Amino acid sequence: EFSTFTIAIAILSGFILMFGYVSMFLKEKCFLSEAFVALIVGIIAGPLVANGFSPLSWREHDDITKELTRCILAIQVMAVGIELPKHYLKKEWLTMLLLLFPVMLFMWLISGLFIWWLVPPVDYLHSLVIAACVCPTDPILANSVVKGRFAEKHVPAHIRNALSAESGANDGMGFPFLFLALFLISEDNVGTAIGKWIYITCLFQIILSCIIGLVVGYCARILLQWSERNHLIDKPSFLCFAIALALFLMSMTGFSGSDDLLACFVAGNAFSWDDWFRQETEEAHFQEVIDMMLNLSVFIYI
Repeated sequence: EFSTFTIAIAILSGFILMFGYVSMFLKEKCFLSEAFVALIVGIIAGPLVANGFSPLSWREHDDITKELTRCILAIQVMAVGIELPKHYLKKEWLTMLLLLFPVMLFMWLISGLFIWWLVPPVDYLHSLVIAACVCPTDPILANSVVKGRFAEKHVPAHIRNALSAESGANDGMGFPFLFLALFLISEDNVGTAIGKWIYITCLFQIILSCIIGLVVGYCARILLQWSERNHLIDKPSFLCFAIALALFLMSMTGFSGSDDLLACFVAGNAFSWDDWFRQETEEAHFQEVIDMMLNLSVFIYI
């Protein structure tokens, strides 16, 4: 009898090999994203079709799924922050403000309204809890409209940058909407719910995570530049630095209980604020390779 690990590795590695043979054709000619293809393969290999791989049979599969997706998203939002142009948030603060507050608020309320309408047993407050989970833009899925030859040809650069920045930031900005609905459900008094939301969510989870991300990203950039200038770091360590930084920051914010995804996005911006790291690593493509393997893995798993 084959072990679950052996089957999982066989499916994943086999798919990556087969996808690699026709990846350009699928992405450039058929306009299919790697995430979509991986999801289809995961459905075929999963318990609904071939039953070759069934994470639902694992003990604590919910915790495994949660922590796996946390790691993937932390790396992705860090990558989004790093890939933005020099001083992007300073130049486009008004665009980001509009996308993250009035536009996202409207998306949240409308999504909640549709969920409440389509699922009659669920009241509107509980619908808003679900809506807070679905209205943030996934940075992995957003890659299909911001990267690649089709995007470069048909989508203007400023639109691609805005979509990337919004997809990276709003994963963390879903927290205020989620906890506002949760506090309104759990508290009898609206004033108490709003007070807890301001103190716990806005100040502790959002503001603190931004401060942590800013400080960690800035300090990491200064130390890395000093290390590289004094020839203390080799090329492999230099290339994988951003991935390790994302995972380190995710664990640090996990200790404090603040918003890890928002902290990673802010840290990515602070880390590549002067565009130095992005220019140093843009020819290596190491991070793109790691990102692709992680993305394919998580979408097959899901």
